[in-house]
Amino acid sequence: MHGLPREVRSWIFNFFYREHSVAYLKIDAELCIAAKGGNLKHYGLSSLRTGKPVADQLEFMEGLLPCPELPFHMAMVELPGGRVADLHLFADNDCVWLLFLDATAERDNRQRLQQKAYEMTLLQERERQLNEKLRSTNEALRESQEGLSREYQRAETLLLNILPASIAERLKAHEQIADNHAEVSVLFADIVGFTERARSVGAVTTLAILNYFFKVADQLSERYGCEKIKTIGDCVMVVAGLPAARSDHAEALAHYALELREAGMRERFAGVPLRLRIGIHSGPIVAGVIGKKRFAYDLWGDTVNLASRIQTSAEPDEIRISDATHTLLGPDFACDPLEETELRGTGRVRMWRLRA
Repeated sequence: MHGLPREVRSWIFNFFYREHSVAYLKIDAELCIAAKGGNLKHYGLSSLRTGKPVADQLEFMEGLLPCPELPFHMAMVELPGGRVADLHLFADNDCVWLLFLDATAERDNRQRLQQKAYEMTLLQERERQLNEKLRSTNEALRESQEGLSREYQRAETLLLNILPASIAERLKAHEQIADNHAEVSVLFADIVGFTERARSVGAVTTLAILNYFFKVADQLSERYGCEKIKTIGDCVMVVAGLPAARSDHAEALAHYALELREAGMRERFAGVPLRLRIGIHSGPIVAGVIGKKRFAYDLWGDTVNLASRIQTSAEPDEIRISDATHTLLGPDFACDPLEETELRGTGRVRMWRLRA
């Protein structure tokens, strides 16, 4: 190798030292092979004939020589057998040196890197798709959870419109609701002449009046800590003293009744003020939840029956209370005594008119 240019010798030594394959051809002025050597595998340098034109023996050299500018480099030249080499041309006086440096490992490594990059691109795209799907799923889940939360709140609101809060909690815990209450006050109130007037004003006005009446009943229940148990046609049933016991249950319902009457007088139904009949009685009752799908919280007992009878016996715009309720109210409320009255299913009952 001492006849090679010094730069070529250095490259050959460098690639031998690094265990790379290298081969060379010396081309004379006639573009014939003057010398050859090296260990580039599968290229067939041994079959090249010295003294014969290079282009006749190396097809890829056709049109390359003579090279206009030297040195010259051609990377990744395809060789027989699937190998590749870097081709370098060097000028040396009247000769040209072709140096082949085996680049197969570099080519394979580059292909592996390209394959890795391609696989990474595929993985990144798959990851992007999965992330997008996850985001979409999370968004759908969030919307579903929000929908469930809205439905839950709606169900809770509806439940609390039907039941007292403490009763609703017990019902959700699958507890059977059946309670005895020793001291409560029960109120019934209905609209005087409702059926007759409803015939003359039509459905829209009738519903508007009922909405007004029951809305006021609800607002007053919240204000005085009472429970509106149910509505029956144009009649409302309210109780004080449950589900939590309170000593002032009669007073609470008395205030409730006075304000309910005032609210009725401020509204007109079929051209006249809304007039109410109101009755209150105090005593023990049984309270509980009945039904499974269309359940209801209701009250039973003589106290409920008598409160209903008292309300039925009242005059328009009158609040009638039983003797038991009057005793509980004491001197803070102005009441007028009424004659004992025969009530259906009850007998003679002493009652009072609550004025203020």
